[in-house]
Amino acid sequence: MNLQHLRYLAAFAEHRTLTDAAESLGISQPAISRALHELQEELHCELFQRAGRRLEMTSAGHEVLKAARRALAAVDDIHRIPGEHGATDILRIATLGAMAAGMASALEQFLRRQPDTRVQVLHVSRDDEMIDMLRRRDADVAYGSLARPPRGLTLTPARPLEIVLASPIGTRLPPTVTLKSLHQLPMLCPPLSEERRRLLDEPCERAGATPKIVMESSDSTTYLSGIQAGIGSSAMWDVNAMQATGIEVRRFDPPREIAVGFVHPTKPTANVRTLLGISRKLERELRKEG
Repeated sequence: MNLQHLRYLAAFAEHRTLTDAAESLGISQPAISRALHELQEELHCELFQRAGRRLEMTSAGHEVLKAARRALAAVDDIHRIPGEHGATDILRIATLGAMAAGMASALEQFLRRQPDTRVQVLHVSRDDEMIDMLRRRDADVAYGSLARPPRGLTLTPARPLEIVLASPIGTRLPPTVTLKSLHQLPMLCPPLSEERRRLLDEPCERAGATPKIVMESSDSTTYLSGIQAGIGSSAMWDVNAMQATGIEVRRFDPPREIAVGFVHPTKPTANVRTLLGISRKLERELRKEG
């Protein structure tokens, strides 16, 4: 049993259906069903019962819910203690792998404005993991490419990120490439289990292109060393590719820009508000330049 199980139980009690509870948490219905089943199995008692097509809590379930809410309230109290005793101020940001480089300008200005705050960048492999960290309060804000925020959270847009093609020096490709250019091109990419892989597979499938996957890795630093060694090409964020040496970088035609932003609670912390203000300012400046 962990806090996630208790939060899922509280969400089900609040929303009354698994579908609505899952939507409010930003997770899939099977994920919350599985977690509640795990909780029931561990406690060795029936927490739910069917009433027609509806799932309702049993008397034991209501007792467990009361205890769960007390436990969650106690955890909230614990989180408040460090701030009341002058502990080091920390801003925790959940994000997807190499996408973190897109925050560099905003974080540089944030740390100049808040020199006594330490920033922790927490890397995850899927969007739902970021949202779960926000729900558990293991992160203060998330940075990603969500099209819309889950219920109860807010999305503040940031500077879009562009996907470019990074290749070994001497790769025979035109100055700009299309998705069809990737057909049978030796490629280094994330494993199928990661959200980043979707950004390659789905558009290639629509374009009728099948890249030749020669290496899969969860560690994005592997891509750069593999490209420099001549193993293959990789689709990368522009902010990462432009800083590298010993590779060739090509833009896509049309450009592949991905909308990104900060996902956060409706009432964010002071540090998050400061970061959001900086991000908005940078985006306005970018629009003026464009």
